Amino acid sequence: MTESQEQAPAEWWPELGPKWEPSSVPKPPCVCIDVHSHLSVPAASALAKPHFTPDMDPRTFFSPPESLRYNRELRSQPDMVARFEQAEARIADMDKQGIDRQILSIMPGEYFYWLDADNGVKACRLQHERLAEVVAQHPDRFAAVANLPMDHPDTAVEVMVEARRDFGMHGFEINADVNGGDLDDRRYDPIWEKAVELGMTVIMHPQGFTHGQRMDDYYLVNVVCMPLASTLAVSRMILGGVWQRHPDLQMVVVHGGGYLPYYFARTDHAYGVRPELRRHIDRKPSEYLHKLHFDTTVFEPHMIEYLVDTFGDTQVLLGTDYPFDMGPTDPLAFLAESRLTEQSRTRILGANAARLFGINV
Repeated sequence: MTESQEQAPAEWWPELGPKWEPSSVPKPPCVCIDVHSHLSVPAASALAKPHFTPDMDPRTFFSPPESLRYNRELRSQPDMVARFEQAEARIADMDKQGIDRQILSIMPGEYFYWLDADNGVKACRLQHERLAEVVAQHPDRFAAVANLPMDHPDTAVEVMVEARRDFGMHGFEINADVNGGDLDDRRYDPIWEKAVELGMTVIMHPQGFTHGQRMDDYYLVNVVCMPLASTLAVSRMILGGVWQRHPDLQMVVVHGGGYLPYYFARTDHAYGVRPELRRHIDRKPSEYLHKLHFDTTVFEPHMIEYLVDTFGDTQVLLGTDYPFDMGPTDPLAFLAESRLTEQSRTRILGANAARLFGINV
């Protein structure tokens, strides 16, 4: 990073934060469910903070001061604090967007996988209690998914069971790695097995990339690293045989699935000519990829058409990344630009999410 970039004055910044205005298109008659939204739980962050040191998460080294400063000022704005933490501000924006329900998940920075098992359980429980509180206060506007202490798989299974039984959650969110470890590791098989047993849908949402040494400028730590992390994680899970062993595992990969859905032919080719790719699977990698679901946070209408044409309209779901600035503020207008049948549009807007996350509409 250059000295001028590191010391860039606040005057060059645009007005902080995205703006949610009334949608430019009429709300369709079908239910509209956003599967990709985040709620911060300060109580869990307060519990985790005393246990954190920077070496626990190498990602903290790759965000430049320029981006850290901007994010800090953005998050400190009172209206953004309300959007990240409270239901009422969110509902006002949902009404503008034409969103009937949000599926709430915790912030990617609040996975806290580096906590020990006991504190990990405590943090997850605080998150689940808060998420369940919001859902109980507004049951017609919100549903929620769990967070799990993934670095302790047996404990994670227990937390998953509790989330389903005590908090009525039908899914959980995961990072694209666990403290730098990859998700094709067999130690996570009990988690996938229990998810299938309980009918829990997984939402993969990366928290940047673990090896971002070349991404420490231009906000590439988010722009490139988010989809890159998902691409690597999903590739390893497929080639490591996760869906070979757990064919009924349901997963939504946000940000349109990363890069893999648009370039899987290279991996299929390698499967045909390289023995390394055939150690754990017995069919082309793309056949497992077709089991996955993808959200609409892709910013280009033709990419929605491609996802539907390639994977089917049952595999694509509406997502906004609310309230981050890296998501669309008028998602219905964006989707209206895609050339889709009404059946496909209805499924993407809400029917697929209702099916995957047990939402009675």
